[in-house]
Amino acid sequence: MNLPSMALIAQLEDVLKDSRPYNPENTGKIEEIREDMLQAGFNAPFKGIMQRSMDEARDLGEAEWADLKKQISYFRQVANLKKYSLARASVALSAHRLAENFLKMGYSDIVEHGPLDGNHIRLLMETGNEGILAYRTLMDRFDVMSDSSNCFSVKVEYKGEKHTIAIEDRERIDFKVARMFGIEAQVLDVKSSLKRKPIITSKGTRVSLVSSIVNYVSLDVERKLASAEKGKLKEYNDFLRGKGLRPDVLVDKVEGYPGLKEEMHAKGLLGRENGKYTLEKEIASEIVRRRKERGGEILKRSTMLLLVPMFRFYLSNPKEKRRKENLYPGMVVTPSNSQIRIFTFLYELDEELPASAILRKKMEIEEKGARIDHRMLAAGLLLSETKKGEKWVANFLKMDESEVKKAAVMFKSMEKDGRGGEFLQRIKDKKP
Repeated sequence: MNLPSMALIAQLEDVLKDSRPYNPENTGKIEEIREDMLQAGFNAPFKGIMQRSMDEARDLGEAEWADLKKQISYFRQVANLKKYSLARASVALSAHRLAENFLKMGYSDIVEHGPLDGNHIRLLMETGNEGILAYRTLMDRFDVMSDSSNCFSVKVEYKGEKHTIAIEDRERIDFKVARMFGIEAQVLDVKSSLKRKPIITSKGTRVSLVSSIVNYVSLDVERKLASAEKGKLKEYNDFLRGKGLRPDVLVDKVEGYPGLKEEMHAKGLLGRENGKYTLEKEIASEIVRRRKERGGEILKRSTMLLLVPMFRFYLSNPKEKRRKENLYPGMVVTPSNSQIRIFTFLYELDEELPASAILRKKMEIEEKGARIDHRMLAAGLLLSETKKGEKWVANFLKMDESEVKKAAVMFKSMEKDGRGGEFLQRIKDKKP
């Protein structure tokens, strides 16, 4: 038996089943369905969703309602499904919007690695433990290197139960609460609170972006590691792949799978001592080494692919252009000092690139209103604040090397006696 709002879930399923390959026409469809889900209270707290589902059921026939009202487990399932479906719609919508941005950036090869169907968990499962750990690490970095912003903690009473929710502003709080719970909900208290604001404020964008990058990088790392296999290790991993399993798994350490282990023993891929299956020490050591290499390479390359485009975008574009043509949906136009700290991880990978310090100086110059072509300013800053050569800077900023040389001359002139020179000199004087 379906409740009226369950039709929205069916509509979402119909759109998402045809979400791959990327079709820009699906973006509007997903957006409309997600808005309808919000209107229907899919974003309410769990108990609120359950109650609203029960309220919907009262519109059914008397006999149907008499049967349904005893089935609390049914309404729990409905509430879970609504929560999951709204989250899936949000991730899918973000993935479709990101796909458009990837195409503009010339990253068409990443588009099909995004969670276009809203299922980023499936993408992460494809990457194995190392990919999941890289994803979690990058998501945690967004949270740690974030700004604190004001919000309001609202205590709500609904149907005799009390809930606490967070709302960004005080405007029309009663309406927002009624939309989430129902018109019977009562606001008991409103207090100022704080919430973390990462450099990409949209969680859907963060989830879609990081899972896309990790999936893309992981598969490439996997291919390179596979090409280096040889001998017994290759035979071992080829067998696992043939069974639909991930390579470089220490099968002897995995519980269960007696049939699989016996087959591997028969093929000479596993030994057996005292009734236990064993793997050759040399093979086991190589697998441990490869897993460590895989994890490190995935995190390193994912960090670069995530942060380099953002760093280049902030460095090369003025505020107005960043506002009109943002790199990613929900990315802040002018990052705070706290948010800029995320680029410290670029410095950890390349000690010749103090990205956070460079970006802070760029934002300070921008704030002072120095009139200068921002790509030339970016080139000048990179040459001045790093040991990178003109060729590297030209490649990084996608500029002609002749332009970079002009930028170097212009920047030095600006430091000495050009517009904003006094300010730039003060910056240099602050160097440790």
